[in-house]
Amino acid sequence: MGNTLRKTYNWLSFVFLLLSIFFYFSEVSIFDSEYLVFYAPSVVGLFISLLRRRMKLTTEDSVTRLVGKIGFYGNLAIVILFFLPIYHIWGTLILGP
Repeated sequence: MGNTLRKTYNWLSFVFLLLSIFFYFSEVSIFDSEYLVFYAPSVVGLFISLLRRRMKLTTEDSVTRLVGKIGFYGNLAIVILFFLPIYHIWGTLILGP
């Protein structure tokens, strides 16, 4: 049970990362907001990754571990870099007013 749950959480967070990236490049929008469908899967994927880390599920094979790390850090990067208040601050500093 633990091994199946471990693999499911790792792969699910990675799938949400890929889904978020796919929605961004395909320019899918809900309620005229492309940002909503780009940001929501990343938040869900990050939540799943944090839940997996909170449960301290370890000792999986190397591919699943790598997929889990990519899913966690990818979703974390999207959530941090594209969270609107933070994005406006660093976007203004880098790209100018």
